[in-house]
Amino acid sequence: MRGLLSGRIHRVGGDIELDERVSWCPPGVRRTQAVNSYLLRGPSGSVLVDTGIRLHQEEIIEQLDRLLSPGEPLSIVLTRTEMECCLNIPAIEEHFAVGSVWYTGGITVPRSKAESKRIAVDPGTSRRVEVLDGVVVELISPLLRLLPTLWVFDPESGGLLTSDAFTHGGSAELETREGLRKFRWLTGADTGPIARNIRDIFRDREVRAVGPGYGAPFVGADVCLEQASELAWAIEEMGIQ
Repeated sequence: MRGLLSGRIHRVGGDIELDERVSWCPPGVRRTQAVNSYLLRGPSGSVLVDTGIRLHQEEIIEQLDRLLSPGEPLSIVLTRTEMECCLNIPAIEEHFAVGSVWYTGGITVPRSKAESKRIAVDPGTSRRVEVLDGVVVELISPLLRLLPTLWVFDPESGGLLTSDAFTHGGSAELETREGLRKFRWLTGADTGPIARNIRDIFRDREVRAVGPGYGAPFVGADVCLEQASELAWAIEEMGIQ
């Protein structure tokens, strides 16, 4: 359980062994990598962005139990409806007062007892949404995606939670481009608009921390701008020239 931004956003989850069994791992890499969920604390409740993988279920529940007050209202926002994002919904609902689960795309949220709130955000655009009383976030639909994907920007803290992008942090073994292994389709695409979208997202917002779904976060406005520039450059280099 690690703070990300001055008590407003906390990173929860655990580590996995990163090797050939992990689909987003570049060849030859052997180390551990964090798989992250993020708890955003509000004035009258909290918002959990993604719920983690089954391997970390007990650890995540213990971490949330230390962060949340008894009976504290909790909303869940899924950046994607893939397993590392939504698999622990049932277990979290058993332990905490989950009132709603927000998601995008056409896949139904699995086994959720809470109110399911499907939200559509056109690619390359964003929407501000009050996902819990007193907690307004900007849900960004990036062009860098496989499935419908949301990045979650918290204007109050400047935290940008980027799902399966910016996943190269935390080790000299991974270069920016290697963090894009999951997006191998980029090699056959005109990637100019995707790179511009990355630059626009950071140009138009005061991003003070980037929290990826896996890998180490980047903290500091200058660091975040540098990483966004490097990622945009790597995306351009991968595309059709």
